[in-house]
Amino acid sequence: MTRRTAMVGVNRNAISQLAYSGTAPSLLCEERELWEAKHLDDWLAQSGLTGVRPVFFDYQHETPRLASNVVKVLRDEHVNGVLPGLEYAVESAAYLAARLGLPGAGESAARILRNKLLLREATQGRSWGAVGFRLASSASGVADFLADQPGDVVVKPIDRQASLGVVRLTRGDDVEAALSQAVVGHEPNQTITGWSSEQRVLVEQCLVGDECSVEALVSWGEVVWANLTAKRVRDGNHRVEVGHEIVPLEDWCRPTMQELVDAVGFGDGLLHAEFMRTTDGPRLIECAGRPPGDQILNLIEHAWGFSPAAAWSEIMCGRRPELPATPTGRAAIAFVWSAQPGVVKQLADLAAVPARALVNYPVTVGQEVRPPRSSWDRLGFVLVASNNGMIGDYAEARRIADSLRPSLEAR
Repeated sequence: MTRRTAMVGVNRNAISQLAYSGTAPSLLCEERELWEAKHLDDWLAQSGLTGVRPVFFDYQHETPRLASNVVKVLRDEHVNGVLPGLEYAVESAAYLAARLGLPGAGESAARILRNKLLLREATQGRSWGAVGFRLASSASGVADFLADQPGDVVVKPIDRQASLGVVRLTRGDDVEAALSQAVVGHEPNQTITGWSSEQRVLVEQCLVGDECSVEALVSWGEVVWANLTAKRVRDGNHRVEVGHEIVPLEDWCRPTMQELVDAVGFGDGLLHAEFMRTTDGPRLIECAGRPPGDQILNLIEHAWGFSPAAAWSEIMCGRRPELPATPTGRAAIAFVWSAQPGVVKQLADLAAVPARALVNYPVTVGQEVRPPRSSWDRLGFVLVASNNGMIGDYAEARRIADSLRPSLEAR
């Protein structure tokens, strides 16, 4: 059977990996406003991809409207796999897959994974899901929960992404400001996908430990492969991820992911679950039913020697690929970020960067920058891998990334 897939919500990194492995999606389903805001026509023209075309739908949060516009197109195009590319598209992709009789997360599982409150409720009975939380719709509700906790709390929107609106609160902090940022806060360079459709927030106990993520490929409700990524997170009220490193799997990873799959009723796809490794064991932070961001797919490909995007595509077409049991190398990424607010006066010298490091440095003179409050405030990245002749660990990537911080002048 010829593989012919549609991606709902355009994920450029995932598409690039799929294209590299010869399995690029045939159709890109996106809201027209977002397509234009992301300049995807230009990107598609520059990508060299052929035989790929967009299918537009009207409202990302209204799946009946999406279905009336898209299901017939996908059926007529003989699509045999639907891939959720981005967070906001997880429910839509599951809806489409169900209507077409194709493998997918399952509509109920997708709804749970898109809503942090529903996920907490579904996983409270597990040891790794034992995290204190409260739903709040007012500053007093947030303050009351904070007063009941021995330490800090985390305020997060129920349905946003990329660490948008997530704030760590301690006693004496501005609760009203945290609530406003979680619900309606606007971020620079943010498209409408970053806004919350909820007026309530989740307030959780602040977990202490080492943060990590587990990526898992799931076929017919069974975890068939798992990866462990160690995270580096910036200290402070806005705990933005500033680096990742692929590390050896630990004994708890795969069984815990299977329990998570069972708890939410997940069927087929790729999961990206974030955990805190505490002194009492791993505790779930949140889980997404789509590919991880931050170049983690690239890290996995370098460290494991296979394309996780291609394997994901196979699974979404009803096949179960052969997968390795352990990584064969090392890979890490460090993000460039500014410690101070200001305007970029002078760029770093890229000539000093080792040629075998993969560098993304789109900073421009005159650009306004600030310390990161979300992933979108980061200024670029450095990726190193042992299969490229580098050491491939986070320390190596961080040294190079720190050398790329631009010179600033005050705004």
